[in-house]
Amino acid sequence: MPRYVFAASALLLLAACQGREQPFGTGSQNSAPDKDAGAATLQLAGVYADTVPCNDCQGIATRLTLKPDSLYELQELYLGRTSPVNYRRGPWRVRGQVVTLEPSGNDPVRRYQVADSRMLQLLDANGKPMPTFGLRYRSDGNLSEAGTRREFTGKYTYMADAAMFEECGSGKRYAVALAGGVTADLEKRYADTRKTAGQPVFARVQGELQQQAGTNGQAPTQALVISQILEMKPDAICPQAQKQAFQQ
Repeated sequence: MPRYVFAASALLLLAACQGREQPFGTGSQNSAPDKDAGAATLQLAGVYADTVPCNDCQGIATRLTLKPDSLYELQELYLGRTSPVNYRRGPWRVRGQVVTLEPSGNDPVRRYQVADSRMLQLLDANGKPMPTFGLRYRSDGNLSEAGTRREFTGKYTYMADAAMFEECGSGKRYAVALAGGVTADLEKRYADTRKTAGQPVFARVQGELQQQAGTNGQAPTQALVISQILEMKPDAICPQAQKQAFQQ
């Protein structure tokens, strides 16, 4: 039997894990409106990391980024192995004190319980926390601050020389700064993709948040400067709104 069977078996058990799922904030540890999924997403968005046990290596250095657009990125570095890196991404959601990661490839569903100090504790097949498989909150990752460069997923609209981007999950709306070489491509891609003028389309882009001075006494606002178009589709449906096998 391979020496890594313990770690592999622990992860495979997660496929059947259900956990208790009520709207985030109904438990004793957090307070958020039951119906406000966007607020729950923003509360938990950030970077979680730690090194968890591994039976045939020196440990699995794990970094989980929960982005405010309800997409996650999970990186696992198997210390001491020749092919050490495992990477997965997809939508995430939160119900009650349980964070669920959609399966990626052949990996099973993973669920974490939100514990004190925003620690995420891995759950087994019976919905019980696995004490040595926890990820600690490290930072917000500057996911929504000016100067942040990252991938954004949401709904893009262009009309009357003005462009707007509404981020999936958080619902944040950013004015799109139409500047640089990508502007013409954005306009063309939008015109070729949208069904009717002014209709929002689904877009996945690489971009940077920049602070813009307010006008007429208004407070400063954030603008999204898009540097690359990764994907654009006519139906403006966010990933977490799609019918996924792991969703109810």
